[in-house]
Amino acid sequence: MSKSTNASNQKGLTIIEAMMAVAVLMLGVMAAINIFPAALKLSRNAEQETVAANLAQTEIEQMFQLGYDNIPVGTIEAKHRLSADQANPFYNFQRQTISSYVDGNLNDSASATGLKKITVTMYWTTPNLGLEKSLPISVMISQR
Repeated sequence: MSKSTNASNQKGLTIIEAMMAVAVLMLGVMAAINIFPAALKLSRNAEQETVAANLAQTEIEQMFQLGYDNIPVGTIEAKHRLSADQANPFYNFQRQTISSYVDGNLNDSASATGLKKITVTMYWTTPNLGLEKSLPISVMISQR
């Protein structure tokens, strides 16, 4: 009599264990599903920052092509939208370019020192939070 009772108790425990395992598995799956939207937002933010860095680098390369003597000191480009067309992928990006003289300690200088700092700052609005982000990139160019 005790053997049959033991056998039925073991089967009951196995079903309860299986139900608990399924419940734990479902919790894990639900947690993983909740991670995907956050990961997509992070991916989109990283994509926008990469595009901003590439747009800034393009402007810096254009400044280098001008050469030291042809780069004016001051605001070269006021903050402006890169495209007026909302269908253009660069519509959400704005750029500002500033040039200044710098001394041997890399501090701004009022007079010509043979070294200029070009700072290109990119601005964009994050689609998920609507916050404005910025990415400044600075380089030096010397007089030859």
